[in-house]
This record gives sequence, C-alpha cells and structure tokens, in this order.
Amino acid sequence: MAVHIKLIKNNIKSSSSYGKYFAKTVSQGEISFRQITEEACRNSHLSEGTVIAVVTELEDLLKEKLSDGHTVVLPGIGRFSLRVESTGVDEPRQFNIKQHITRVICGFLPAGRRTKGGRILYNFCDGVQAVWQKGFKPKNYRLFE
Repeated sequence: MAVHIKLIKNNIKSSSSYGKYFAKTVSQGEISFRQITEEACRNSHLSEGTVIAVVTELEDLLKEKLSDGHTVVLPGIGRFSLRVESTGVDEPRQFNIKQHITRVICGFLPAGRRTKGGRILYNFCDGVQAVWQKGFKPKNYRLFE
C-alpha cells in the first residue's frame, strides 16, 4: 500500500516557507460506489442488493442522527459530527443564529490509536508508505537520501 507524491514549491511570498518544496499526494483515480459494492460482494459473499441496501440505510441513518445533534461513531472507520461556522460578534447578546451562522459542515475524525511516542496512528494510514509519482522523482534524488 502506498500513496504517490510529488513536490510542490511554495510560491507564497508572504509565507515563512516561501521557496521551499513540500510533498503533495497525487490521486491514482477515484473508486466508484459500484466498484466498492462489487468488491464487497466478492469479499463477503453477500448479494449486490444487500450491500447496496446496507450502505443506503447507513447513509440515511447518518444523516438522521447527525441532524439530531449526535456524533456517530463507526468502529474502525471514525467519528462523524456536524459543526457550524459563524461570523464573530462583539457581545453575546448581538449574536443572531440566522444572521451569524454561515454554514453547517460535517466533520470526520478517522479512527486511530496513540503510539507509545504519543503520536496518533490512523487506521486508514497504518502500513501505508509514500512513493514517488511516476515522472516526479527529482533528478539527483540519491543526494537527498
């Protein structure tokens, strides 16, 4: 398992890291819902209709529970919760929900665990290595190893 990377130069002149290069992941394409359901059917021996029904019901339940203000925890996947963004006011009495709430967004915190060193290791990232995207490995790369 690997994520593909390329280097991107920071061209923001006001940034303290202006001119430095940073790794950026390169998507290897999208996987469709249909591809996921087909693979889930092969792996579980469930029918395609059953898999689609379960995922559709999960989507409906997520929306319902999140809309009711709950945090939804899916073990091994993560936590979903709704958050709001708002404009600031000088005094609490000035705050008007309809005027100052700018949007409601869905937050996601992937499932993970703390390592002995205190870092968080996310389940989806466990065992994943970074590799160069084809055609983006810098010349004279060995000088950097």
